[in-house]
Amino acid sequence: MSDFVVTLNDKKKNISFSGNSHISIDNNKFEYELISLSVHTYLLKINEQFYEVSVDKTGNGKYSLLIDGRQCETLIRSALQEKVSELLQKQSTVNKKTEIKAPMPGMILKIKKNKNDKIEKGETILILEAMKMENDLRSPRSGVLNEILVNEGNAVEKGAVLFTIE
Repeated sequence: MSDFVVTLNDKKKNISFSGNSHISIDNNKFEYELISLSVHTYLLKINEQFYEVSVDKTGNGKYSLLIDGRQCETLIRSALQEKVSELLQKQSTVNKKTEIKAPMPGMILKIKKNKNDKIEKGETILILEAMKMENDLRSPRSGVLNEILVNEGNAVEKGAVLFTIE
């Protein structure tokens, strides 16, 4: 089963695929079929209803969809990516210093920034391997990378402070 969180018009939907023809959207189950019409255009059949869907990837998990002539923007993340994003947004801010903590236990694979680097919101600071998946840990805000408290190859526990931003 594949689990995703899709943000569509600022509303989040939990989507799970099971098998080749079943989808669950917020625990409501449907049968579906997806037929490719061209490189970016599909015919989507959900419970006997047909939709023509055009898809353009705009970057970082964002897609522009045209569904039966209606335009919408989406953000698609795996359930794990969504959890990481939520945890990063909840990190504590103390005296203009933001502590970024490990959202899960894992190993630091790569540190992409140096101490005192200026960083922008959403910029990848380091890569954390957890459950055989590489997760980009991104800055929740712009600022200066004040401290890096881990090294590449370090194993970290959930909640360990990884870096701080001022």
